[in-house]
Amino acid sequence: MELSVWFGLLASALFISISPGPGAIFSISQGTQNGFKRALIAVVGLQLGLISQIVFLLFGLGILIDQFPSVFIVIKILGMAYLVILGLMQWLKKIEQIATTHNQLMSTFNPLKALFQGFFVNLTNIKGTVFFLALIPLFVDLTALKFSTCLIFISTLIVIDLMVMTG
Repeated sequence: MELSVWFGLLASALFISISPGPGAIFSISQGTQNGFKRALIAVVGLQLGLISQIVFLLFGLGILIDQFPSVFIVIKILGMAYLVILGLMQWLKKIEQIATTHNQLMSTFNPLKALFQGFFVNLTNIKGTVFFLALIPLFVDLTALKFSTCLIFISTLIVIDLMVMTG
């Protein structure tokens, strides 16, 4: 990947990471409820979901969505349903927290649950899917995929998103 192309990718990665979305809301929510160190587990989950989403799009899901638009509709519905469920869980947790002390909240933290929630938030993030469907062809030649190009592309997006999500 040429340096000028990489700078364009860097700017695009920064734009998508700082724009409000489910991942940002989730990481802020985890940070305020569980503290910075515990929220890092959720942020790692977000990054694993982001990597999975990009890899799926790089290696075929983008083509599948292009050929069968109904697949994209199913992905949107699943993503929306998951975010609604997460929102309801957060809302119910807020009601529960009124009568719960801070120490009780900290003792109920489940790292594996936070990791998986973060993973599925980004995996089903429709804003990210649409963005990456438009972005990938600008920076990656899908007809001649190179491992090095894919690695640079994914690493750049992950490092920028990780920096933004951790503040």
